[in-house]
Amino acid sequence: MSQSRRERTIATGFCLAAMLCFSGVPVFLRHLTGYLDSWTVNAVRYGVAAVFLLPFVLVLSRRSDPAPPRRKRRSIWLAALVPFVPNVLGQIGWAACPYYLDAPTIGFVIRTSFLFTALLGFVFIPSERPLVRRPLFLLGTVLCLGGVFLLYLQRMPAGGFGKPADWIGLGVAIATSLCWGGYAIGVRRALHGYPLRLAFGVVSLYTAAALGALALAVGQVHQLAGLLAREWGLLIVSAFLGIAFGHLLYYRGIHGIGPVVASGTMMAGAFVTYLLAVVFLGETMTLLQLLGGVGVVAGGLALVKAKAQIETLPATPTP
Repeated sequence: MSQSRRERTIATGFCLAAMLCFSGVPVFLRHLTGYLDSWTVNAVRYGVAAVFLLPFVLVLSRRSDPAPPRRKRRSIWLAALVPFVPNVLGQIGWAACPYYLDAPTIGFVIRTSFLFTALLGFVFIPSERPLVRRPLFLLGTVLCLGGVFLLYLQRMPAGGFGKPADWIGLGVAIATSLCWGGYAIGVRRALHGYPLRLAFGVVSLYTAAALGALALAVGQVHQLAGLLAREWGLLIVSAFLGIAFGHLLYYRGIHGIGPVVASGTMMAGAFVTYLLAVVFLGETMTLLQLLGGVGVVAGGLALVKAKAQIETLPATPTP
């Protein structure tokens, strides 16, 4: 096996491992809704990840190549403030979703984040505006929106609008996807040229500090005192898989196979979430809902292909 082929194989393995890490998070979070509020879950998960990532940030910030003298870059600590804002808002929504939606629905609806990345890229990044003329972009948009509609169609009784919680959950999930689209664009515009792992680490440290402050202000942190050892373990494992390990594996994979293939790999995670939810939570979907989920994923893949055609793609997954 040639060196390049071996590297692609290894990188693909890293991406698949990252996809598995990310896919389990909705199941973990859904289980924890019976024990903790979303603010406390957020603070602990990002706090654990921050402790893990801090050594990497310190080492990478020292090794980072300086910018050319003619074009001095801003400090990474200052530049990271741009994507930090949508990231912390997205994380608030991400932790709130399981209190309104089942894990399979979260796994599929959250894939619309790639659609928002494309739409925001059209607004803020001129080089991505040719994307709107690609037939695959229009097809992907229609499939994503149509898929979400099918996911929710059966929740609406004849002549009615369904339960308020369902619509709140949908709003939270879509808002979260929008924030993560903004996060991807923020990384692209503000952190271009910095090592990806360093950029993610710094943003994560900021996010951990903000979420910790919010938990102390409006959360029920005292619930942690009565948390069982099993739930503590699940909380910590979800932090390592969904934040620390998942992103490091993903960024390692990008170096070998590129962001286009890596992003396409992530789309399959919705089906893994569904299987895990069936096994561990007993949460299932109807055939119509599953067709809607397939539509969302197919739309995401069409958008990934359209991005590949214009050869510009933000390389940021959902945290």
